[in-house]
Amino acid sequence: MRIIISSILATFCFSQIALAGTTYVCTSGDMERKIEVVYLGEGTVPCEVRYTKNGNAEVLWSAQAEEGYCEAKASEFVEKQRGWGWECVESTEGVSEPSSSDVPEVSDIPEGQPIE
Repeated sequence: MRIIISSILATFCFSQIALAGTTYVCTSGDMERKIEVVYLGEGTVPCEVRYTKNGNAEVLWSAQAEEGYCEAKASEFVEKQRGWGWECVESTEGVSEPSSSDVPEVSDIPEGQPIE
C-alpha cells in the first residue's frame, strides 16, 4: 500500500514540474492574450499550444511526437498577433517544484487510509 501511495505522490510531484514551458503575453490597450507552450510529459513532446483570451483557454495545436512543433506554432501565432498590432513579450517560466508542505509525507498517511 505504501508503494502505491509513494508512486502516486511521485507522479503528482512530476506533473507539477513537467508543465513549465514558454509563455508569451500579448497586450493591446487594456486587453491581454496569453500564448503558452505546455509540455505534458518528460520532454518537449507531447505538448500543447494554449491560447487564453478573455479568461477562456483553448488548445490551438498539439503534438505527440514532433519536437519543435508546438514552439514553432506558438512563435508563428505570436507574429500574427504582432501583425495585428499587439505587443507580445516572451517569458520562460522557471520550473517550480511544489513546496514540501504541499505534498504529504508517506509516513503522514495512516495505513489503510483511502486517498481522496
